[in-house]
Amino acid sequence: MAIIMDKQFKIGVAREIISPKLGTLLQGYPRKRPASKIYDNLTVSAIAFSNGDICGLMISAEVLQIPAQTVDAIKEFISNQTGVDKLNISFSATHTHSGPSLESMAGWGEANNEYLEEILIPQTIKASKKALENMIPAVMGVSTTESLAGVNRREYNAKGGVSLGQNPFGVSDKTLTVVAFKDLEGKPILNIVHYGCHPTSAGSAWYVTRDWPGVMIDSLEKHTGATTVFFNGAEGDVGPRVTNGRTGGDSNLETGESTMMDMIEVGSLAALDATRAYKQIKEYREVDFKIIKGKVSLPYKPLLSVEEVNARLVELGDPENLHDASIREYASLMEVLKIHQEKAEVEKALEYEQTLFVLNSTIFVPFPFEMFSSIALRLRKFSPFENTLCVCLTNGSYSYLPGEEDLVRGGYEVNMFRGGVYKLKDDTDWTIVKENLRIMSEGLDNK
Repeated sequence: MAIIMDKQFKIGVAREIISPKLGTLLQGYPRKRPASKIYDNLTVSAIAFSNGDICGLMISAEVLQIPAQTVDAIKEFISNQTGVDKLNISFSATHTHSGPSLESMAGWGEANNEYLEEILIPQTIKASKKALENMIPAVMGVSTTESLAGVNRREYNAKGGVSLGQNPFGVSDKTLTVVAFKDLEGKPILNIVHYGCHPTSAGSAWYVTRDWPGVMIDSLEKHTGATTVFFNGAEGDVGPRVTNGRTGGDSNLETGESTMMDMIEVGSLAALDATRAYKQIKEYREVDFKIIKGKVSLPYKPLLSVEEVNARLVELGDPENLHDASIREYASLMEVLKIHQEKAEVEKALEYEQTLFVLNSTIFVPFPFEMFSSIALRLRKFSPFENTLCVCLTNGSYSYLPGEEDLVRGGYEVNMFRGGVYKLKDDTDWTIVKENLRIMSEGLDNK
């Protein structure tokens, strides 16, 4: 399709349903959960931006996560169908733990390629085309508020260990941001809500659901009349503040049934906060839209030696008795042995193309990780932009990204960070902050 633009800022949004068939295995927990009910429909939303010179798409899909190679293929399809430069497309997963599997993980299930090819890809292309066709001139307002819907989930025990729970003393990014757009006559068009918190309040119910963000989205849409799209922030160490004292809602592990009250409670709290932020917007301005591009490079540690791998395999013990992160670590160790045996070329760094969307003093910064809150807070502190919104699991999913200070305590997220074939250096948190600041600075200098 041809894209016809003038020099005025325009925006368009479209949404399509991407719910899987009943019986589809849901991803987010190691136990098998066949979808028994569509509690609320999963959707994919596409937002098109244009300033007359450039055009970009920000996409939010209500799924758990998607590997970088798959996202790249999806963006290629969209680019071929719409004419939008692939590097001007940003694709995010909201990280609901109640959607279909799109990534093969040892111990966690296989990617559902049928769902990918028959539902997610065609519906994403459809939404992208509609968003581009729907673009109209618009103005923008933005506001922030504090939300306690999320809480640090790395709970300490008396022995100094870390488990998934609620840690009221831990770091979390409490800032909830609403970016709202209206047409030139004052009619609401779109709300973007940004906040960092795991969508796990539905627990391990066998229901397809957007989790707590869905409750928030529906409420703000009812209040404003505008399509509302959620982008998840630094949720790596943050879970929903469920009243049971955990960060996962209650459900029957045998039948998968749930009242979903935990999800409704958290979503309602977030809805109140989002509505408050929206009402605080007093001024809507013309939009200066830019796209800043660069490349992020994150060095790897040296690959484990054969001796180190074998020693760790002995420590892990019988692979039949492993679970959760240990299964993934075992699979990674076997891949390392394969690299040594085949004398394959060893990768030195994780490198990926970075695309930053700038709207006045607001910038969206993609992270292909579940990054910890401290990383987002540091980047915001040093960023030249007033509203620096880090978006998790965007353009890929390379597991968790803890702060270096969290590594000493271990725990599930740290084990996942350290469990890959190639292990990022301990100070990757600072490296990724500096890399994004460099790209911002170079982009502003070039303007």
